[in-house]
Amino acid sequence: MAGSKESPRQKLIGLMYLVLMALLAMNVSKEVINAFVTLSNNMEDQNLDMTMSNSAQINQLLAKVNSGDISQKEKEEIQLVYQKALDVHNLARRTVNFYMSNADEMLQEGQPGEWTYDAGDGFLAVKDLVVNEYDKKDDYDIPTRLFVGENHVEINSKGKLLISTLENYRDSICIVLGNKLKDKQNYSFVPPKVVKKTQTDTSYFEVLEKALETVDIKDRQPIRDIYRLLTMPQFVTNHDEQYPWQAGQFDHAPMVAASAIFTSLKGRVLQAEKIILNNFNEQNDLPPFVFNKIKPLAFSSTSYINVGDSLNMAVMVAAFDSTAKTEVRYWMDDTLRNPDNMQTSQMNSINFGGGVGDHRVVGDIAVMTKSGKEWRPFDFNYSVGSPNATVAASDLNVLYAGGWQNNISVSAGGYDPSSVVVSGSNCSISKKGDGYVATATNVNGNAIITVKAHDAKGNSVTLAQQTFRILGLPSPQPSFAGKTFGDKNISKNHVKNVNVLSCILPNAPLDAEVEIESFDLMVSGNNSIIVLHSDSKYFTEQMKQAKNAMSSGTKLNIINVVGGIKGTKARPIGSLILTVQ
Repeated sequence: MAGSKESPRQKLIGLMYLVLMALLAMNVSKEVINAFVTLSNNMEDQNLDMTMSNSAQINQLLAKVNSGDISQKEKEEIQLVYQKALDVHNLARRTVNFYMSNADEMLQEGQPGEWTYDAGDGFLAVKDLVVNEYDKKDDYDIPTRLFVGENHVEINSKGKLLISTLENYRDSICIVLGNKLKDKQNYSFVPPKVVKKTQTDTSYFEVLEKALETVDIKDRQPIRDIYRLLTMPQFVTNHDEQYPWQAGQFDHAPMVAASAIFTSLKGRVLQAEKIILNNFNEQNDLPPFVFNKIKPLAFSSTSYINVGDSLNMAVMVAAFDSTAKTEVRYWMDDTLRNPDNMQTSQMNSINFGGGVGDHRVVGDIAVMTKSGKEWRPFDFNYSVGSPNATVAASDLNVLYAGGWQNNISVSAGGYDPSSVVVSGSNCSISKKGDGYVATATNVNGNAIITVKAHDAKGNSVTLAQQTFRILGLPSPQPSFAGKTFGDKNISKNHVKNVNVLSCILPNAPLDAEVEIESFDLMVSGNNSIIVLHSDSKYFTEQMKQAKNAMSSGTKLNIINVVGGIKGTKARPIGSLILTVQ
């Protein structure tokens, strides 16, 4: 992982630290002591960069959670990863602040005051000890007493806690990374007990490799990198002698050197967090769809326009798998998706037909994503026209009164659309989208709609004039599972599966939304009659139970139906009685 490699700047800071430690052992000048502060400040600048980078990676995961380009299932999966990232971030903050609190305690013993500050996102840092005039920069008794003890071989409890806290952080974030469910397989990581005897000892990786056998292969290298970064050696060499790690760092180390050690530990904690977050983002940056071919597409809803009109052409790039068959399930003219009407296909194209008129196809297409097969919905409308010449029935030129907005289509080919004027007598005309609506009031009268435009010379030209009869709105009828007035029987399967009552306008060429406001279901049995009521178009739970209990030969009595055309006053529209087959 990129997060585990040291940059040239990190290597240079480490080299400077070793040189300064050697110079301190030679009792050199005050300027060298102050150079430790510079070293610590440089490390803290790098820590700040890592803190901001880690926060940005968490925000990237949050952006993916809120993306509209992925499915709900993928969002839920990334939401789990995002929560893990927050857990790791909080563990990193607590661990960093533990070390910074120890640094602050050490510095306060030398000179009372507040020697740490919030460097951003709640992560504490040590202040600049030169700018803030810390007077005990060269004191080495306090670090030795606090973190080593009287015997540099037997480290005191406070010094041991420095190592155990780092190891607990290491094990905790590796558990968060290693424990997951992927492709229906459970992966887990149980932290092994490892011992790194010296700085060059790598034998502990043999124990780690055994524990990695239950971890997803993509998560193994990050865990190795974290163990390499956060596993401190038991002993370090000093003057050809072996000293515990704490003694090698803090025994007779001046305050500024000890403070720099804590800043360095903070950097290790942040770098381990970065490794985890890199892994989370990389594994959630996979292409959401499998494809091997990219094809440019240009298409329009029509290929015919008149002079003065414009054609809207959509241009896009389609990515798809040319070797895979497209799995589709769809319903023709059945938006309720009745299971009995479902059709399937595994072809890359489907032939649709049907009678003259508008048709609607709804369904789902199987899409292979990194989460497996997912069904994505589609909706397709098309019209079937007669291949013969059209004969218009002038007697059917009708406008409906009662405040109804009659949709009027106007075609004025060859003229600038902005110059077209539509007017009416015995009706009012208004613009609606690309068309017009006519509102008539006098039932049984006639309305005349006139279309005019201005030619290139500015003259007004009458393009069309049509006379319409004005009629009252047709009466709606209740409909259940496609059955309405005149129907006698209904299948038991439809009675059971359909749980909504509809309202239709039979034999009326009117594109109006009709709805049910309330209805009753009359149920007979045990020498009694029960009437169940619904204040909507949907059957209540009691109604559903009553329907499901109906046997063949019984009557489905839907009575007291109230409804009508949307926008008009609801009224009784009759009852519907069907025999269950």
